[in-house]
Amino acid sequence: MTDQPRLDILVLAVTPFMTEPRGIKQVQELRRHHSVTTAGIGPSPFPDLPHVEFRTLAELQGGRVWRIKNALRQLFRRHRGTLNAHPLVGEALEKLRDGEWDLIVSNDLLGVPIANRLRSRLGVIADLHEYAPRQGENRWLWRLLIAPFFDWILRTEVAGGGTVGRGGAGGRGGGADGRGVAGVTSVGQGILDEYERVYGFRGELAINATPWHELAPVPTASPIKLVHSGLPAPARKLEVMIDAVLATRSEVTLDLYLMQNNRAYLDELKARAGGDPRIVFRDPVPYAELVRTLHRYDVGLSLIAPTTFNLEWCLPNKFFDFVQARLGVIIGPSPEMARFIERYGFGETADDFTAEALARVLDELTPERVDAWKRAAHEHARELSGEVQARVWSELVERIAARG
Repeated sequence: MTDQPRLDILVLAVTPFMTEPRGIKQVQELRRHHSVTTAGIGPSPFPDLPHVEFRTLAELQGGRVWRIKNALRQLFRRHRGTLNAHPLVGEALEKLRDGEWDLIVSNDLLGVPIANRLRSRLGVIADLHEYAPRQGENRWLWRLLIAPFFDWILRTEVAGGGTVGRGGAGGRGGGADGRGVAGVTSVGQGILDEYERVYGFRGELAINATPWHELAPVPTASPIKLVHSGLPAPARKLEVMIDAVLATRSEVTLDLYLMQNNRAYLDELKARAGGDPRIVFRDPVPYAELVRTLHRYDVGLSLIAPTTFNLEWCLPNKFFDFVQARLGVIIGPSPEMARFIERYGFGETADDFTAEALARVLDELTPERVDAWKRAAHEHARELSGEVQARVWSELVERIAARG
């Protein structure tokens, strides 16, 4: 970081701030160099910083009549009316309209039109996370109602809302006092490439890296202990990992730390395991304890079926959780994760996303091979930590300030 003035920055979340990992990382990094105010649903995890609290969507939304009207607005592509009638947008604008900042960071897409209508001397950084127009593409009602609304926000508020698009400023998205979108970030390079291909703006990579943990690799013994953590989402086809363990000739075990948000699918997975003692379903642990819990294992499995665009190009938190836990990592041929495996050498990529391909990798496992992966994870854990990777936020702010 070069010497630069201390800026007043608003980090805006349209989700509960206490459960927004990227927003928390942004604040932790930016407060090192600037004065930060937070805004989002519910309380802030930073009691020493100014915070503007929004009510929850359950508190803000109207009854059935409001929901029907909102669905009709979306169905007939009344996008500006949908935006103006969104209860969180109204709440945020009411509570933030008197503020003035040098720069606003919008956490996720819906925050961009809010940020564009506030006073910001240098404009807005739009952190778009995943590829928003296809987030719920596996649900027909989402494709019918939400996808066109998100597409409209991207075209009018991001691509047409500032200086990030090809050819310079657009300006349509900026409010009377705002400068519009000055920078865009997302979680994976493939997603950034798709934004540029479809909408014409260039963004920067900000991966979901896990905070640094002071750990060392544990020597591997037999049986080799496999682990997976995350959401039990049918689109991810977690049953492939279970089938592979049931099929492999190697001495392995598999522990699954899965959230309890989809009991039906969780019950299907347990039935699939058939009571095999090698496969154990564990209760989820708080995120603050997850990496040290994972550290007891040998290899993290991050095999996620590419059933949607965002799953095809995923680079999930769990991938970097495994690195901080100093584990080896086995993945399917997901291009974003494969790029890291190839570069840093802490795991292996299966030939495809089938149980047969994963079982072939498991058949070749030895404690010596896993120990080599663990050493590679340990060697690169600092570089791939959240603290180091979060510097992209400060570097982007510095470049925007220099332009301003």
